[in-house]
Amino acid sequence: MVKLKQLRCSFCRKKESEVLKLVAGPHVYICDACVSIATKLMSDDSASAGYTTVPTIWQKLFRGVRKLLHDWSVRRVDYFTAS
Repeated sequence: MVKLKQLRCSFCRKKESEVLKLVAGPHVYICDACVSIATKLMSDDSASAGYTTVPTIWQKLFRGVRKLLHDWSVRRVDYFTAS
C-alpha cells in the first residue's frame, strides 16, 4: 500500500486541505494566509522606520568568523594563482 504524505504549510502547519493555495519551494511550503501576512509585514513602512535591530554577540561572532574565513580563502586563491 502506498502512503501519501499530507502536505502542510511550513509556517502555520495547516494541511493542504485546510488552505486555498499551497505554494511549494525547495523542501518548504507556504499557504495563502501566511503569504498575505508576510506581504503585510514586508510592505509596512511604519514598523521598519522606527526600529533598528541590534546584532547579538553571536551574530557579531559569526560575522567575524565568516569574514576571517572569506579573507583566508581569498588569500589562499591569490597565493595559488600568482605562481
